[in-house]
Amino acid sequence: MDTHAWRRELDKLADLKGILISLNPSLEENVSRQVRHLFDVFASLTKLEQEVEEAGFLKKRKVEGQFEKVQSEFEEDFMRVTRDFGDLSTKEHRKIMSIVPNLQTLKPKEASALKGLSIPSVGTGQPEDLNALYQFMKKFSSMVTSLHEDFAREVKSLLDENKRIVETYERHITIDRGEVTTTISNDDVSHMSLADLIRIMEKLQVERTYLDGRKDEVGRMLTTALMTDVEALQAYVETAAKIGLDLPMDFTQKLRILARDASKASNLTTLISLENQLQTARLQMGNMLRDKIINLKHEITTKIVAGGIPTTSDIIPEAPTVGVEGNDIANLLASYQKMVEWTSQVRISLKQEIEESLEELAKATDKPDDCGIDDVLEARKDIAEWKKNLSSADIDGMIKIYLKASEREEEYRTHVTDLIKSYITRFNELATSADRVLDYAQLSKKAPKVEDLEGGIVFLLESLKNLRQAVESGVATFREACQQEIDAIVQDLQTIKPQYAEIFMPINVELEEGSLRIQGMNEFSEIRSEMRTIKDTILAKAKDALENLRYRLQVKIRLAAAKLMGAGVEIPGEIQEAISELNNVGVAADNVFSLPAIARRMIELYEHKITDKILEVLEEEVDGLLGMLEKAQSIGVDVDKEIGIVSEIKESPPEELDEAADAFDKLENLTTSEAVHKKVRSRANDAYRQIKDAVSIFEEQGMSDFVQRLSTLLDRVPSQLSESSKHVNEALDVCLTLANIQEEMLDVIKGIAAKDKEAHDKDIRAKSKYYSTIERVYKLHPDDFSRLIFDLKKMDKLEQQLKNAKSLDNAIEWFNELSKMRVDWVEKAAKMDDWHKSLRVYMAGFSASASADERSKFIDDSTRKIRETFSREDISSYLSWAVQVLVRAMVETRG
Repeated sequence: MDTHAWRRELDKLADLKGILISLNPSLEENVSRQVRHLFDVFASLTKLEQEVEEAGFLKKRKVEGQFEKVQSEFEEDFMRVTRDFGDLSTKEHRKIMSIVPNLQTLKPKEASALKGLSIPSVGTGQPEDLNALYQFMKKFSSMVTSLHEDFAREVKSLLDENKRIVETYERHITIDRGEVTTTISNDDVSHMSLADLIRIMEKLQVERTYLDGRKDEVGRMLTTALMTDVEALQAYVETAAKIGLDLPMDFTQKLRILARDASKASNLTTLISLENQLQTARLQMGNMLRDKIINLKHEITTKIVAGGIPTTSDIIPEAPTVGVEGNDIANLLASYQKMVEWTSQVRISLKQEIEESLEELAKATDKPDDCGIDDVLEARKDIAEWKKNLSSADIDGMIKIYLKASEREEEYRTHVTDLIKSYITRFNELATSADRVLDYAQLSKKAPKVEDLEGGIVFLLESLKNLRQAVESGVATFREACQQEIDAIVQDLQTIKPQYAEIFMPINVELEEGSLRIQGMNEFSEIRSEMRTIKDTILAKAKDALENLRYRLQVKIRLAAAKLMGAGVEIPGEIQEAISELNNVGVAADNVFSLPAIARRMIELYEHKITDKILEVLEEEVDGLLGMLEKAQSIGVDVDKEIGIVSEIKESPPEELDEAADAFDKLENLTTSEAVHKKVRSRANDAYRQIKDAVSIFEEQGMSDFVQRLSTLLDRVPSQLSESSKHVNEALDVCLTLANIQEEMLDVIKGIAAKDKEAHDKDIRAKSKYYSTIERVYKLHPDDFSRLIFDLKKMDKLEQQLKNAKSLDNAIEWFNELSKMRVDWVEKAAKMDDWHKSLRVYMAGFSASASADERSKFIDDSTRKIRETFSREDISSYLSWAVQVLVRAMVETRG
């Protein structure tokens, strides 16, 4: 066989595959896989056949060998698949034949036909075997398929009928669902096999027998339920008629006939038919109620919208949410009742809205000119007629009245709104012009915005009234604002200090006169023009006034600066910067309110940055000069008068720049006074002389460094004093420096004297063996000792004077004298040791244990002997005193 013949055989095999699948869908995967394999091999075979035809001489033999091999494999696979399909067909045939006995009672004709079919033998699976099998399975499949479809329809019909019966019965009696399990649990039987259909059919027939056995019971219950339902539906019809539902004329008659037939029915079929009629009547009434509910809202809303009435909730009540689903007559009647009530609410709300609108119109007739009403009587007549008709009008009538009233109301509102807009325009023009004239003052009223004027006629009329008053009072408000601004300028100018206020007096007078002129004006244009003129005039005069103020301040500053420089005071840089800043202050004011600020700026610079700083300089100069004068006074310069002058300036400092200039004049006169110069130079010369005289003392003490420093300083003093200086300050500095040196030298001399005293004590004790006795004698007889022997009292006095010395001259004098006396006293004390040698003679025989009388007698005898022996009074007196001292010492020692 060629490939074309094999292709036809493959197509038969594919058709046979489809037959097997239709008989048993579970075979699909198995048979489809085998057929796909055959087609794949056949494709390879076809490809090799084409290659054989196209191959060349050398290659053709090889390709033919491959083709023959694949062809052999294909034939073997084909016969195997045919045999497999034969086996599967035999199994399906046997399966069907196994249910033929059960089918015999249900479908005897079809069962006999199936018995007459015999399946052919497949054999080896040759194409002729496939053809015989294919023809048989085609016929067999057709018969089985037809039988399955017919039987499935019959089973489905019986199943549906049983379900309807169960549903009907269960409305009236209780059905044991265990007796009708098949009926309840099955819905679709088209997918079942023939064997399952036969089994289901047998069960359904048994369940049908059970249901037929309950028919009489159902009939009785259905009769009772039917009568009850008819009566209930008749009651619903009566209720619907009462609330306004119009039903067809024959509907009530139909219900009466249905009730009569239900009472006479004797079989279940008739009762079920009557039940269906009742259900139809119920559906009809439900549909009428549903349509009425839906249409009622739509009709009323449509009428309201067509009348131009807003359907917002503040005018028309919101329709209730009602259910229109289902066929429950009671629920539908309740929903219809709600809609009827809503219709009544709509009428009431609509009536109230129209009444309010008519009231607005009635109030509008009280202001005919503002509302544009030409004939007030005619307008009021129309309003009265509309009110009369409104009391008995239905919704359509109300809407007609509403349309007429709304049209009239809109006409009035438009007229009032136009008037309001015109007044707003006038008010805004006034406010805009005022803002261009005024700098700071503001109108006290503002016009309402046009977009806010959306209320009723009464609201608009009130707004018009307020706006009219605002416009009428606008001129007065603007006049007051102008006067307030002028007063503010005047008050601001009055804050300038009195000493400068007279510069701005013409401006104040001009402003006050302008305010009086404005007070007598009533036209906005006049007030605006006058205000502009006043401001322009003031700005022109302001420049001259400010320049005048600056000139006066500059004159005061130049005068003070000259006196400062005359007093030898350098002007600080910050004052020069402030003067420059004052000179650069602009006098061109942007508006009149800038005028006082510029003036205050000039005055602030003058007072705080110039005057205050100069006063600070004056204070520093006064403090410095006063300190120097007080130091000069402390060193003996007669400057009491000058200190009084400077102290007076310090205690009562000046506050103004010209006063400060006068104070600097006084300082200059004082520091340049020839008398003061003379006093200072005289004191400096005295100090110079004293210091120079004292240098020798330090030379003697070996203080070469100190002497060198003093010599250098003293060498410069003559030249410093001889330099010609206008002010006494330099000479005073030299004088104070010399005075300080005097103080330092005085302290040094005191220190030297103290050291000399210590050295003197050591020296005299070293040179005089009996100095302790001499000291005791001096302490007992200081006056006589100083008169007769050595003036130790004077030496003690010189020491004390030197210690407390304030003057370098005195200190030098006392230092020299004290130094000489100390040298002399050392020599005297050393000589007095010879006097002491004779005391042994005069003290011989004295006993410290002697009585007081004995001691007194001893002293008297010794004194007598001494005086007899020494004719010099100093020696005899000292020795007598010494005996007394020694006796007392011995007695005290003995205790």
